[in-house]
Amino acid sequence: MVENRAGAGGNVGTALVARARGDAHTLLVGSSGPLAISPITETQLGYDPLADLTPITLLNTTPLVLVVRSASPFQDLSGLVAELRADGREVLYPTPGVGSPQLLAQEAFRQAAGFPAAPVHYPGSAPAMLAVIAGEFPFTIENLVLVAPHLSGGALRALGVTSLARAPLLPAVPTMAEQGFPGFSAGGWYGLLAPAGVPEEAVRALHVAAVAALAEPEVARRIGEMGGPPVGNSPAAFRAHILAEMTRWREVMTVAARPR
Repeated sequence: MVENRAGAGGNVGTALVARARGDAHTLLVGSSGPLAISPITETQLGYDPLADLTPITLLNTTPLVLVVRSASPFQDLSGLVAELRADGREVLYPTPGVGSPQLLAQEAFRQAAGFPAAPVHYPGSAPAMLAVIAGEFPFTIENLVLVAPHLSGGALRALGVTSLARAPLLPAVPTMAEQGFPGFSAGGWYGLLAPAGVPEEAVRALHVAAVAALAEPEVARRIGEMGGPPVGNSPAAFRAHILAEMTRWREVMTVAARPR
């Protein structure tokens, strides 16, 4: 039985599962926001993802795409970066909200490219993309699946993807790592978790079942449509992934908070 608990960018549903300690029948399909970003941006979150939840497996990763509007003069990432550096003025870029993977990806890009910039927060991705299409901002970094219709419709142009490997849905678009930003990687991800205190045998059984489900052709196809292939790693590897993401984005936010 699936119960959608919306609110606070996924924090409400995540907290609900975190409070169900020891209940192997209450599971969470969690995402990068409430699991790796909110814990370093919220002071009274109400849960600790590594103490109150038991990672089962990483389900998939969703790459982001740096896009400009089709009328933009920039045909590649190097041209955009050169202009942003040369201008010297603070660049504004749109985001779908504080704490979003899109915001952190754009801040990481700003830091790596070395130009002054500041975010403008919108209540979601749709208005942020429309603002770029309207020419209000020079670029944005957004979810691949969300920008895909605008790319195929000719309203936006993709200059780079944020995954380390090229996205299967956009094989002709080079990664940002290929274009002068070695190791650059950002994006959202989803995973299966149980509350803390679940017996180890239940964790093993849930992991085996989840990995088997990910291998089913129809499931793999649907997940591939989200922008990335199924993952299905071990509980230990998924825990390490969450910790690494928290550490990495905390460093980006620390640099962002310094006076410029």
